[in-house]
Amino acid sequence: MGLEVHIKDESRFSGKWAFFGFGDSRTAKMIPTSADCYSCHAQHAAVDTTFVQFYPTLLPVATAKGTLSPSYLKETTSAVSTDPPSRTSN
Repeated sequence: MGLEVHIKDESRFSGKWAFFGFGDSRTAKMIPTSADCYSCHAQHAAVDTTFVQFYPTLLPVATAKGTLSPSYLKETTSAVSTDPPSRTSN
């Protein structure tokens, strides 16, 4: 098991966000910006590179405030339109 932290600080990080991993130590080290986690969060996160879609208390807030990212909205719209129609029993 590992522990990672996602920090937003526009004055310290060129992309606004940085990931830090603790590994086996108590001191975190910044994960290089070339790591896949940065591009994955940018492409699939619901709000500002954070995965609020996996937190049932946060997604409704983001929806109500209109802060959902365009890429997330596109993904959810695509997922809904490609789901097979549900069948009802008679």
